[in-house]
Amino acid sequence: ALLPLDIEFTDENGSVVTLGDLIAIPTMLLPIYFYCPISCPTNLANLALAINRMQMNIGDDYQVIALSFNHLETPDNARTAKNNYLKLLYDGFPEEQWRFLTGSKENVTAVLDTIGFSFKPLEDGTFIHPSTLVTLTPEGKIIKYVYGTFIPGDVELALAEAAKGVPATSIKRLLNYCFNYDPDTNKWFFQGVKITVLSLFAGLILFFLVRFVFRRDSDDPGSVSS
Repeated sequence: ALLPLDIEFTDENGSVVTLGDLIAIPTMLLPIYFYCPISCPTNLANLALAINRMQMNIGDDYQVIALSFNHLETPDNARTAKNNYLKLLYDGFPEEQWRFLTGSKENVTAVLDTIGFSFKPLEDGTFIHPSTLVTLTPEGKIIKYVYGTFIPGDVELALAEAAKGVPATSIKRLLNYCFNYDPDTNKWFFQGVKITVLSLFAGLILFFLVRFVFRRDSDDPGSVSS
């Protein structure tokens, strides 16, 4: 899928921009909200730490966009958040390469629907939402989703695929589906994996038992050879 590049957002400086204005090289898009108490600060911090360790050069090889999915947040909220996470980045980091965006409900929804991101508001004003990073081609094409703690190697691999313009399956997503056991949705798969693992384990035990017995017989001086 392609992001709608013509829709407008407001950056942390109060400037109105379109996604097409910003996305010119492989891009990481991180959907968050700025006053999130737990997961979003963790995601932003993990991403900042990953950037510090990556071999790719920001501004040449990639850029980053943090997009608030809470349409009530403002450029002031975005600027405050950006200032906090710039402190985690290396000296001389080109801050214009990591934009913090806010926008109208309609425009935010258009992006979230395209990338398949959903959230649920709670009574205390917070949200239940997934933690994921989306990599995009310079044309705004969705290439890969990165889950978890944003390990530099995983992020760089996703960006390399975005540079090639070839979508790739997220192995981590597949593993999360397979092993986050839900008896109503993937019981058959869980049972199949369990049986396979037990069979392999039994096979290994049998192999070592046979090998041990064979070696003992070979070492027995009373054994007869032909």
